[in-house]
Amino acid sequence: MIRHTTLYLVVSTMFFSVEASAADDDMRILLKELIKQVEELKSHAVQSDVRVRELENSLDKERKENRQLIAARSIPKAVAMATPTDAVAVEPKKEAKPPVTLGDVKDTFKIPGTDTSLGFGGFVKLDVIENSVSAGTNKAGDLYLFVPQIPISNRGENSQLAFNARESRFWLKSFTPSRWGNINTYLELDLFGAVDSYTPRLRHAYGTFGNLLAGQTWTTFVNELALADTLDLNGPVGTAKFRQPLVRWTQSFTVAGQSMEFQAAAEMPNSALYTSNWTPTAPETLTTGGADRYPDMIVRLNYKPDWGNLSLAGMGRQIRMTSSTTPVISNVKASQEAWGGAISLAGKINIFELDNIRFTLNYGNAFGRYSAVDRMEDAAVDAAGNLHQVNIYSAVVAYQHWWNKAWRSSVAYGFEQADQPGFVNQAMTRQAQSTHANLLWSPILQATLGLEYIYGMRELIDGRSGSLSRVQLSARYNF
Repeated sequence: MIRHTTLYLVVSTMFFSVEASAADDDMRILLKELIKQVEELKSHAVQSDVRVRELENSLDKERKENRQLIAARSIPKAVAMATPTDAVAVEPKKEAKPPVTLGDVKDTFKIPGTDTSLGFGGFVKLDVIENSVSAGTNKAGDLYLFVPQIPISNRGENSQLAFNARESRFWLKSFTPSRWGNINTYLELDLFGAVDSYTPRLRHAYGTFGNLLAGQTWTTFVNELALADTLDLNGPVGTAKFRQPLVRWTQSFTVAGQSMEFQAAAEMPNSALYTSNWTPTAPETLTTGGADRYPDMIVRLNYKPDWGNLSLAGMGRQIRMTSSTTPVISNVKASQEAWGGAISLAGKINIFELDNIRFTLNYGNAFGRYSAVDRMEDAAVDAAGNLHQVNIYSAVVAYQHWWNKAWRSSVAYGFEQADQPGFVNQAMTRQAQSTHANLLWSPILQATLGLEYIYGMRELIDGRSGSLSRVQLSARYNF
């Protein structure tokens, strides 16, 4: 750059000296041309200097990036360190995690990395109950309709108020496809494990593999679609609302274009017996000796037309006791056993729009335990230690009316009677019945508020009776 400037000054001096000495025109023209060429050389030199600086900056940047790349490859991913020359931290690239996606079944999601769809839910429910007469301290009969605890002759605390949230539930379900068929599971708990506390209780715990179900759920003898829509947990008298461990096979088929279903199940046996140690102070207590040898065998045929559904169920059971497991009189025989059975016809018939009629008819000489938990006995043991089976028949009918899409009502009536043997304690229940009427409001799917009136009564063998009137206010919120 200095050389160019010096040359320019020399040439300029020569030019002005020649002009001053009156040199000829040719010399001036030559000098002007030379000056022009020098100016062009100067301009090219400046451009070359700028380009050199750009190349040097680009080379420095490339060297810095190469040093960072070498440093990143030479240290673990979990640590970001600076190179000695630039002190720039290198952030390791994080591996992308697969997002949670919707499951194959409504309201489920896929467990990442698997084909299993998982769902959970439940509801929170508060019941506020006003009883005309109390069943007693810490009794289940104050929380839901439990026939054996209806006070006789209305002996009990009048106008008793009870609050509880024990019916609140939580459920978990899964669905997994396989080449052998879908593998599904369901688990459900509520808080009715104890009357005086909120102990969790197992309601349902079962899995299905194709047509095979194994676990605890509703007995095959009951048609769940025929159950009355009530706020009361147990529902009307005579409802076989019963859950127990079982193994069930379900086979669908069609007849003349109509959808049908056949079910066969082996269910947990547990003979409920009336024995001489039964006392009126605990009318809900029956003896379960645990001497059963064979499962309760149940078959059911389901018919599913467009106008509703119908079911016909049959059951065969062995009722059994032994002297070592049944606390009866001393001269009881070593063992006693008898085979019995029961039948059930149930259904739901759509009337018009959303209105429907639901009904259940039951009869049998081994139906006692299925009528409800310890409500009626399967058999009675006489003074000689002999088993006497008890014929029991029951009926439930309910009508559900929808005022509109948010408001609905149900009116239900239930009846049950046992042909008790003559030697049974006269304080044993012979007959029971109940009536339910409610109004339910569901402004959205997640919430239901309702009011229900319940009347229940039971009659003893000796003719004495007792009744219970109840008003129940419930608030239920699904999640």
